[in-house]
Amino acid sequence: MIKSIFLKEWLKLKRVWLLVLLLNLCCMAYLLIVIRHQFQIEHSEMIWYWSFELRRLLYDEIKYIPLLTGLVIAIAQYLPEMINHRFRLSLHLPLQAHLQVLIWIGFGALMGGVIALIDMASLYLIIKGWFPTEAAASALLTAAPWFLAGWVSYFGATLVMVEPHVPQRLVYLLMSLAFLALLYLEKGYQEYDHALPVMILLALLMAPAIILPVHRYRHRS
Repeated sequence: MIKSIFLKEWLKLKRVWLLVLLLNLCCMAYLLIVIRHQFQIEHSEMIWYWSFELRRLLYDEIKYIPLLTGLVIAIAQYLPEMINHRFRLSLHLPLQAHLQVLIWIGFGALMGGVIALIDMASLYLIIKGWFPTEAAASALLTAAPWFLAGWVSYFGATLVMVEPHVPQRLVYLLMSLAFLALLYLEKGYQEYDHALPVMILLALLMAPAIILPVHRYRHRS
C-alpha cells in the first residue's frame, strides 16, 4: 500500500517536478554567468572588497527560488485532490489517516529536498570556482534560510489547502507568511547561524501539524 501511494504521488508530480528542477538549474546557470561576467569586467580585488568588506551577496538572485519551488510542488500535489473533493476518497484507503498524511507530505518534502540539495551543490561549486573553500561553505550557511523557506512554503501551502474552515485557513496563511518573512531578514553573511537549528525544528513541526486539518476535512459535515 505504501509503495502504491508513493507511485501515485510520483506520477502526479513527475512532470511538474521535472519542470521545477529545470527552472532551478536555469537559475543556477544564470548565477554562474552573472558571477563569471563580473570577474570579466571587474578586478578580483574589487569583487572581493564588495563581497567581504561591503558584505554584498553575489548570489541573492536565487533567494526566492526555493520558496517558489516548495509552493509549486504543494499546489501540484494537493490542488488536484481538493477539486471535487477527491482528497476525501484518498482518506478512505485501508491505511491509518495520519500515516497517509505523513507519507504524502514526506514525499512532497523529499521531492523539494532533492532539488534543494542540487541547488546547494551547484551554489557551492559556483562560489568555489572563484573564491576559497571557506567562502563556498559560508555561501551555503548564508543561503540555508532560503532553502529552508522552500519547506516552509510547502508545508504552509499544504496547511492552507487542506484546511476546510476559512478562519483556521487564514491563521495558517498568516503564520506561514510570518515565518517566511523571518527567513528573509538577512543583510549579510551567516546571520542565521545560531537561530537556524531552532528554525529547522519549527519548520519540521509544521509537518505533523497537517494531520489536524486533514482530520477536520475528513470528518466535516
